[in-house]
Amino acid sequence: MVYPIFKTRNEFRNSRKNLLIFFFRLLSIIAFILTWSYFIFLCLLHFKTNNNSLQNLSKQQEQPCRIQSPGSIKIDYNNIYWQRFQSSNGTFFFYNAFYDDRILNGALSTIRILSMIDRISPIKIYCRIWFSNISNSIITLADYHYIWSQQWGNYEDKILQPFLINCPFPRQKHLQPYFVSLFEKNCTEITNNLQIINNRPLNRKKQSFAVCVKGLEFLHDDLSIRLIEWIELLNILGVKKIFFYEFDIHPNMSKVLQYYQNETKLVHVQKLSLPGSQPNFPLERKKYLQQKIIHRRQNEIIPYNDCYYKNIYLYDYIVLLDIDEIIIPLQHLNWLDMIYDLEKYFANINQSYDALSARHIYFLDDLDENNNTIQSNLSIVPSYLHMLTHIYRSSNYTKTGSYVKSFFHTERILAVHNHYPLICFSKCQTREINVTLAHLQHYRKDCVYLLQKSCQNDHRLNRIRDANIWRFKNPLIQRTSLLLRKLNFLR
Repeated sequence: MVYPIFKTRNEFRNSRKNLLIFFFRLLSIIAFILTWSYFIFLCLLHFKTNNNSLQNLSKQQEQPCRIQSPGSIKIDYNNIYWQRFQSSNGTFFFYNAFYDDRILNGALSTIRILSMIDRISPIKIYCRIWFSNISNSIITLADYHYIWSQQWGNYEDKILQPFLINCPFPRQKHLQPYFVSLFEKNCTEITNNLQIINNRPLNRKKQSFAVCVKGLEFLHDDLSIRLIEWIELLNILGVKKIFFYEFDIHPNMSKVLQYYQNETKLVHVQKLSLPGSQPNFPLERKKYLQQKIIHRRQNEIIPYNDCYYKNIYLYDYIVLLDIDEIIIPLQHLNWLDMIYDLEKYFANINQSYDALSARHIYFLDDLDENNNTIQSNLSIVPSYLHMLTHIYRSSNYTKTGSYVKSFFHTERILAVHNHYPLICFSKCQTREINVTLAHLQHYRKDCVYLLQKSCQNDHRLNRIRDANIWRFKNPLIQRTSLLLRKLNFLR
């Protein structure tokens, strides 16, 4: 007689269910083992690479040498904001150091150091990293990211070049990096020591947008009223904080920024200087930056990336803007709603991105001359509000990819440029925002130098009315007028 294995249908179902549970648990265990095996493999690979260099480092000394503590290091200051390190082949200038343990780093965390170096291919150097919660320090081999392009000029030794120096070490939650120093040979006196910046919100939640502004240089030009209009419009659009870097500015502009920094916390101001032998006396520096355009662009890389790294844990997106330009949404009332719709769109078509760029369009000063529409609305729009009283623009956008400004994703980028990402964890992907959704409005007297020959035909002769900014008119007039009176700029 043959007996059935399962006496009832329910017993059969329960057995099959238990078998499936066992199977999925087995898969989970296998996945766990594979994940940790991969992690261990990466760590071993890192240490094997590092150990070869560290073995060479240990050969430099026959006897153990005394390790300097961070407090005992005599720092070689180039000026108040820069430290200097003189190697056997080139001079390094260090600005700031940051702790980067974003997910895309993988098994390693990294200390990233913004620097200017007078070499195209810097020599091999090492990082000594101290931690706040353990007494020992570690040494790791540094590597470099060149945050410039050969095609942009000044690609030669003895001219200061912007670099991101990387000091990788195994990711461990209990380690809290505190200081980092860089050196060429062991047992030599260390002359630099950077405190590691690690800005994080207490609740670990990011806010939406921050804007960064390169070094302001308006020694004699009073743009205080335009500055207020620009700051207030950004705030209306949803910007949570604006970070200004400042060389020297007019006293009225300084008064405006100090008000926003002290009273509203909407603004943060960071003083800035040039490294090396570049001039830092106001008049000399202004002349130098006007004449040495490529040098100026290379120096601007530092505050752009300093602002980006200070905020990678605080904001979802960073936008780099000048005070004469603004990204205006054309179908939404703020950046957040626009970006939310763009995120959904690119997710639906299965496209990732590192940055979202807005096309550039000119709102030149003289395009609004003899404009009856503006004259008839002076009773509504105060004449001192520059953006609200300039509603005629060129009908032609500059070519795709030129002079754009971008929303930089803070989880995916390693180095930023004025217009787009330079280096990402993988190949950089910048997606263009359709001009029906938003564009970059640039308010200037004339086209930039490179476009001046074509400016008349391409951007002046054909103009159209574009009053999209008037959708924000009422709150913008109310806010600016209130502050102008409070600061005694209006009677």
